[in-house]
Amino acid sequence: MTSSISPAGIALIQEYEGFRAEPTQLPDGAWVVGYGHVRVGEAGAHMTQAEAAELLGLDLAPVERSVNAKVTQPLNQSQFDALVSFAFSVGDEQFETSQVLRRVNAGDFVAAACAMDAWRKSDVSGELEIVDALIRRRAAEKALFLKDLPHDASPSVFMRAKLDHAASILGAPVKYAAAPVVGSVPMKQAAAEPAQRLTEILKSEPATEALLLTQVVPFDDAAGGDDEIVTAHAKPVARRLEKMDVVQPSLPVDRRIRKTKGDGFKFSFGRGIEHFGLIALLLFGLALVSLGASTFFAGSGDAIDIAGASALAGPGLAAAMMAGFGLWRGPHAKAVRA
Repeated sequence: MTSSISPAGIALIQEYEGFRAEPTQLPDGAWVVGYGHVRVGEAGAHMTQAEAAELLGLDLAPVERSVNAKVTQPLNQSQFDALVSFAFSVGDEQFETSQVLRRVNAGDFVAAACAMDAWRKSDVSGELEIVDALIRRRAAEKALFLKDLPHDASPSVFMRAKLDHAASILGAPVKYAAAPVVGSVPMKQAAAEPAQRLTEILKSEPATEALLLTQVVPFDDAAGGDDEIVTAHAKPVARRLEKMDVVQPSLPVDRRIRKTKGDGFKFSFGRGIEHFGLIALLLFGLALVSLGASTFFAGSGDAIDIAGASALAGPGLAAAMMAGFGLWRGPHAKAVRA
């Protein structure tokens, strides 16, 4: 059986959508006019309430078809009206995946009505917040949904209500925001392209730009073969490289070698500490190997002596090999030619 929304349902939607005679721009650049009608592109002309009501009927037609198609349980008119208002508010995709629809199709109408309460947040100034207008709309839709359902009496003296802590968490928000006025939220700015964003960063940080786009390469000419600064675009800079410090950018901070034209090179302090540690580890390993060898040759050659010598020589040999490999892998500094 196919249902259609009643005048009572339309009145509820009109009340909570609100009427706008003049088009008002949304943050995404579209325009809203009448009872929640969206125009894309140009703002268009103003609208009377009669025109807005007629246009609302056209906007609700696909929502009615969606509710009729997705709900598998028979509904009364009030339930159908409430679901159309709810689906129009949250959107078709959200309605299809909501607990409201699942509970309705399971025949648990009370649980479906309670599930409407969860849809009370909206994007306000870039953050999801509970909005008072959505709390009120969900309450109205929930009441309409349950309006014509049969119910039992609940005499207070016999059925004294007790606090449901789970429900109180959802039902009592710590804070909520007032409904933002349509048109008060500025349009969303298009995200900058990665290349454009990188250009802006480089322009704001000249030192970073120089580090990324400038390298030192040897350059020989008839005048004397001085070194020259060449950019990443291989376009020589007018000035020559005078006697100045140049830091290798490809190495970590503690492994950089500072070169000075004419006076060779020197390791940074961090690199010197690293070399000292590796040399100490190498000496320690060799000492363990020597101690293991002396234990083996000084003993009687039984299993205990062999095991003891291995326990000393094995870790010592590993430590020596690790230290030697670390020293071999370290950068080998070369002096800059004068």
